[in-house]
Amino acid sequence: MAHGKIANFFTGTPKYNNDKDYADYAFYSAPLNMFFLACLLIHSAYLVIFSYLGLYTMVALDGVAVVLYTLFVIFLRMFKGSWLPCTLLTAFELYLHEIVTVYMFGLESGFQYLLIPLMFLSVFIRKKGKIFTFLRRSIIILSSGTFIFLAIFMADYDPVHHTSDTIRLVFLVLNCLISLLVTAIYISRVVHSLDQKRSQLDTSVNEKTDEIEKMQNQIIISFANIIEARDGSTGKHVKRTSLYVEALVKELKRNNDFSDILTDTYMHDVMLSAPLHDIGKITIPDAILTKAGRLTQSEFDMIKKHTINGKEIIDEAMADIENEDFLKVAKSVAVYHHECWDGSGYPYGIQGDEIPLCARIMTIADYFDALVAKRSYKAALPTSVVFDNIVEQRGKKFDPVVTDAFLRIRDQIDEIARANAD
Repeated sequence: MAHGKIANFFTGTPKYNNDKDYADYAFYSAPLNMFFLACLLIHSAYLVIFSYLGLYTMVALDGVAVVLYTLFVIFLRMFKGSWLPCTLLTAFELYLHEIVTVYMFGLESGFQYLLIPLMFLSVFIRKKGKIFTFLRRSIIILSSGTFIFLAIFMADYDPVHHTSDTIRLVFLVLNCLISLLVTAIYISRVVHSLDQKRSQLDTSVNEKTDEIEKMQNQIIISFANIIEARDGSTGKHVKRTSLYVEALVKELKRNNDFSDILTDTYMHDVMLSAPLHDIGKITIPDAILTKAGRLTQSEFDMIKKHTINGKEIIDEAMADIENEDFLKVAKSVAVYHHECWDGSGYPYGIQGDEIPLCARIMTIADYFDALVAKRSYKAALPTSVVFDNIVEQRGKKFDPVVTDAFLRIRDQIDEIARANAD
């Protein structure tokens, strides 16, 4: 049991990382703890070797290194905010290495020591892919190779502690190889941990984004249902028209129609905007909106205003939304969905390609559902009759290309109408 606790102390994730305020440091502190532990074991081995060779000055210096690495591990394992003492101890430990290299090997500080932070900086090449992985590894290999070459062949200083050239060279090569190997493993662990952390963050952000988008969609649909209910419609109208629009844009995409416009983002925005097409009806008095008889000209003029009012409502209610593309589509759907291909529609009487594609799609979906659905002031028409009307209105009320796509999915439209009948 005690052995398990000791092993977990050295190899497990630092316990303070369970604290939500410090959890984000887990990806870094665990590999760093393993790095210090490896250095502790290496220097402990050096202590034994130096003792055997009778290099007592080196024993004393390396004993200090062992103490420092032990403190590193304890600080990282036990204490929050241990970065400051660890940084100070690191500066002291690096200074100790300088003393050791001059004393043992005769190597004074020089260009080669700049290669060590270069290897650590390679951690910050964070992008994924074969090229960036190759770049990280190349920096580590070239830096370590250059360091060893300069340390061995560019030493112009006599060591303070005189030992045989063979022993000195063996220690130098061994120390460089082991140190650089541990550094490379540490960098690899940090890069792997960073990749995992980024992957977790990406997943979390995507999940939150999807969740927020679902909530927004539900709010839009609920709001639209409330508005539609005022003129005798049910919530099924919003659902049906949205499904018709979805089926229609997918068919246009499949047939490669309007390929320069129908991007995935545009299709998404059109489908999301569909429930808002009649949002302007909230400004129309109930007496006019629910009137069972024929509307007077002034009453019809009031009804027509729901298109412009809808655009203004979206402008005001969604002013803080940063998605300008969605807002543009939503406003176009609201204001232009009663425009006709031949220019006979309202509110502006524009025609042809002057009418945004999203509105031309919404027009045919809204027209179809308005005729096949039962209202308090009218009976439902058979879908076959409505499809015949749409054929007659091709090139008049409706865009010919959009009409052809709608007719190609006639069976699917029929099924949507049946499955979601009031």
